[in-house]
Amino acid sequence: MKHSPLNEEKTRREATPNATRMSVSDKEIRCELPYRLAFEDLAYIGIVLFETWHVRAHYHDHFELCYVDEGKGWFIVDELLYEVSKGDLFLTKPGESHHGAASGDCPFRLYYFGFHLEQMRSLEIGYYNIGSQRVAHDREGLVKRNCDAIFEEIRQNRAYSKQMVQGLFMQTLVSVLRHYENRIDASAKDPLTLPDPIKQVLIRLHTETSCRHDMDELAGTVNFSRSHLDREFKRYMGVSLGKYIRSLGIDRAKHCLRDTSESITSIAEKLGFESIHKFSLFFKRHTGMSPHDYRKRLLSPHPPSPDDEKV
Repeated sequence: MKHSPLNEEKTRREATPNATRMSVSDKEIRCELPYRLAFEDLAYIGIVLFETWHVRAHYHDHFELCYVDEGKGWFIVDELLYEVSKGDLFLTKPGESHHGAASGDCPFRLYYFGFHLEQMRSLEIGYYNIGSQRVAHDREGLVKRNCDAIFEEIRQNRAYSKQMVQGLFMQTLVSVLRHYENRIDASAKDPLTLPDPIKQVLIRLHTETSCRHDMDELAGTVNFSRSHLDREFKRYMGVSLGKYIRSLGIDRAKHCLRDTSESITSIAEKLGFESIHKFSLFFKRHTGMSPHDYRKRLLSPHPPSPDDEKV
């Protein structure tokens, strides 16, 4: 049976996804997929690329999988705290309240995608059966490779992209499930049950623009003494509260100096410093250079290497 050009064009259109809703910025790429796949629904896929990343508490009606490509961070699911680093996978299930953030002053890159498994009962049961240990390690980097390949299919918008994306996505789903079911890493940490006061402090630190916090006032908001809050914070987060606040402040300052055109005075005000002088002293004490020199260095024809950044 011969195919007419009209039929061939019709077949090509049906095999090619419609225009996607893709948003691109210097900090995030996110794509809402334009089609439902034959056996499962990949709702969206994205990448975040900045060390001050933070997402507020929320929940979905679908599964969400994250892969840490660079840096370190943490997630909280209900009251459980999980630490993640390069190569780690992290899963949340439908209806679970969760939030997370990057930690440390190194570059941070996170791949993520959301999906339903209503038409794939065996896989859906497998994902629901994953217990409280939500961190697994992807030693082969398959999730990253497949996410990059899916993005490329979407960008090129070629014939049969839908089928290619479906194959890549199915491979990812099965591979991830195997990683969770075959975990043999004895060094993996069990999640900690995070007390509500520590959770409240983390939310406040990451949602307020200012990085200048009165430690006594902060402790008072959760009915702790300053020393008790610092002790409990270090117990759960692995670092003192003061050091965590300072690191967060430096991260935000670097981000503003590097990725915005705001004046140094404006940045100092935004971060809660009383004057540009105090901001400059704070920044130089912890980085070894003034805010002006840091920005000037980044704008020079020969920018520093990543190793040079670690001052």
